[in-house]
Amino acid sequence: MTSGPLTSSGGGFRLRDLLPFGPRRHPRPRPFVEMAQVAWQNRDNLPYAWRILTRGVCDGCSLGPRGLRDDVIPGIHLCMTRLKLLRLNTMGPVADERLADLGALRAMRNEELHRLGRLPYPMIHRAGDDRLHRLSWDEAMTIVAEEMDGMEPGRMGFFATSRGIVNETYYTFQKVARLLGSNHVDLCARLCHAASVSGLKDTLGVAAPTCSLI
Repeated sequence: MTSGPLTSSGGGFRLRDLLPFGPRRHPRPRPFVEMAQVAWQNRDNLPYAWRILTRGVCDGCSLGPRGLRDDVIPGIHLCMTRLKLLRLNTMGPVADERLADLGALRAMRNEELHRLGRLPYPMIHRAGDDRLHRLSWDEAMTIVAEEMDGMEPGRMGFFATSRGIVNETYYTFQKVARLLGSNHVDLCARLCHAASVSGLKDTLGVAAPTCSLI
């Protein structure tokens, strides 16, 4: 298929490669507008954002992009999923004063809560209180250990977000659950892995990947 007057004279680069939308654009997506929006969202930390894209690994894909390339797709691999997750890494911590009013937080939509920033330390809500309180990591781990002490493994369930976490974190997460005797681990196979989950269910009878502790 040719692009008529949009085709360059050399037969290589085509002007249609720059068209983000319209009937004569390239068949593969060219989300230049969305990319500009991502750059604007990360404008307060652009050097760090560039470092993540060029030297980090993708935290939203199983293809394993490292930097701007991987072993699956030739050339540069930089999708919108990865770009939209970028802000999870570059955003600053949520301001302490925003955590002082629990009622105001509960009235906010999910997208508004995301834009507040990341939680830089563990927090707890105490019954009857109208705010969140900061905890040290030692305090938080002590509370978790006390709650889990003596609990039957079959009553434990482990959930991790399916966005913004690298494979190494998932690996450690599910190992901890299994070492505690529980196989109730959410594998975070959302829509992108619906086909593999269906295949595992049909072949193994369980819609979860197998893993050895060895």
